[in-house]
Amino acid sequence: MPDHAAEQLDQRFDVVIGGGGLAGLTLARQLRRELPEARVAVVERQRRPLPAAAHKVGESSVEISAHYFGEVLGLGAYLRSQHYVKNGLRFFPGGGRTHALQDRTEIGPPQLSKVPSFQLDRGRLENDLRGWNEADGVVMLEGYVVKDVDLAEDEGDHSVHIAAVDGGATRTLRAGYFVDAAGRRALLRGKLGLKEPSGHLANAAWWRVKGVVDLADLVPASEEAWHRRDPDHIRWFSTVHFMGPGYWLWYIPLAPGDGGEAHTSLGIVVHDEFHPFDTIRTFERALAWVERHEPRCFAQIKDLPAEDFLCLRHYSHGSRRCITPRWSLVGDAGVFADPFYSPGSDFIALANTFTTAVITARLRGGDAVALADRHERMYRQFFDATTETYRKAGPVYGSPRAMAAKVYWDDFQYWSFPCQYFFRRIHALPDGEHARFEAVARRFAALHFRAQKLLCEWARRATDEPRGGHIALPTVPSILASLHLDLEKDMSVDETHAFMLDKLELAEEVLAELALRALAALGPTLGAELAAAVDLTRWTRPSRERLAAQEVVGSKRRRMLSPVARDMERCLGRMDIHPEALPLADLVDRSFAGPAVAAPRDAEREGAAAPA
Repeated sequence: MPDHAAEQLDQRFDVVIGGGGLAGLTLARQLRRELPEARVAVVERQRRPLPAAAHKVGESSVEISAHYFGEVLGLGAYLRSQHYVKNGLRFFPGGGRTHALQDRTEIGPPQLSKVPSFQLDRGRLENDLRGWNEADGVVMLEGYVVKDVDLAEDEGDHSVHIAAVDGGATRTLRAGYFVDAAGRRALLRGKLGLKEPSGHLANAAWWRVKGVVDLADLVPASEEAWHRRDPDHIRWFSTVHFMGPGYWLWYIPLAPGDGGEAHTSLGIVVHDEFHPFDTIRTFERALAWVERHEPRCFAQIKDLPAEDFLCLRHYSHGSRRCITPRWSLVGDAGVFADPFYSPGSDFIALANTFTTAVITARLRGGDAVALADRHERMYRQFFDATTETYRKAGPVYGSPRAMAAKVYWDDFQYWSFPCQYFFRRIHALPDGEHARFEAVARRFAALHFRAQKLLCEWARRATDEPRGGHIALPTVPSILASLHLDLEKDMSVDETHAFMLDKLELAEEVLAELALRALAALGPTLGAELAAAVDLTRWTRPSRERLAAQEVVGSKRRRMLSPVARDMERCLGRMDIHPEALPLADLVDRSFAGPAVAAPRDAEREGAAAPA
């Protein structure tokens, strides 16, 4: 800790942030940018400098967090120059035990996106954030840890008790607002008994190695067609997922520092339903797991020395409260869904932005109580629906066709509502204006819960094998690609609302098309099981025009398809049709007519959450 910071240990702060990792440091920067009069202190046990490629969760960003880091925090130029621009998310589903990589279905973007996201070297980023925050007037109390917090019951100050990690005496800070950003230590969540299960049981193990681990090295040069799909050799800039039933193995590249060496993050995620935590809980067991399930990856990484190793059992967790008028939980101290699609930093962006709004209301005048209640409601809704993306996903990871459909749906809803909600600052609207967007969120959520159930039940019954070839998501041009580009389109509040309503109507059709694809692939017997499992009697039925188009050949058929059906066919390919599934109109009539067996738990949750 710098000497001048020690002199301020007994002073009062408007905000004390307990934890100086990514969540706490970015919140401090946001507060200084948006509320410069606030006196802010960050308490962090680890002193500078952090090592390059520091062993932390959250190296990969997606659109919301990239927008937060780049635009809200003003770090866009820095991220482009000092970290890797990410080449999206790349998936190889179906399992790698018996299939060479070139024979597996590849799902991922065909080119670098115009809307950027990043692969972050967390050590470098957090070192830099500490320096910038200090220069901006944040008091950085490094080498200290928050031991306890006495929360004030009225408008008095909280007492934040801190101690030097080297054995120094405990001191007390006075804080008008306290933020727990201490990661999984979760001081307030434990103290107040706030932790609650998320309904998602999965485990992870990960480590880092020096150098670039390039997936292109897994495919012989003689497989020219596979390599021609990546003429600029940028596949390895993606977050790469090698997938099978109930698991995925990741490769994430980390940029070298000044004169330093590149690193690669390697990790395994397994769902309890398929793979016990015990199979990955040590480095030796994790490598043995890779050898069994992804042997070609094992041959590539087995001799690379691990610079660190960490594992987490049942990493997903919720919290009964995260945003209040006097304190908040941000980052892993609050909630964590799953590393798939990298939503952790999205939730940092949301929690920090909501917290900043509440603190601003407290210091500048406003109804902090009402604002905290609304932000808390939205935050929990986003979290519940985000976690639903993973609760049932284990079977889907082993099914190439269902997995491609999942990526299409998940991208569609994420770019249609959550991203637009954050990019257009809908969260900053007054209650009267905000209410209509909450209604849209509930409608998207209902569709999202249905989609995840459909994809899971489809995958449980599918017998599809991987096929060599590339499913380009988003295909350019396509509805998906346009949705992505629309993130950079400036829209008014009314225009944003109209945009979301339009996408809701399209989402209904996307879901009907997914159901049709699942039924056609499974055939009448398994299709009837699927229809009962997801209660298709409650769904929007594919139109007669859509079914009639399936019986036509040539260009006339394509002209008869709706824009959504054409787009999904362009992106996902022609649907697979079981030999006994024709005529499709009869199969659809039987499937959507019942008998219905609803899933009460999911039915109760539909409409109760907003997708993220």
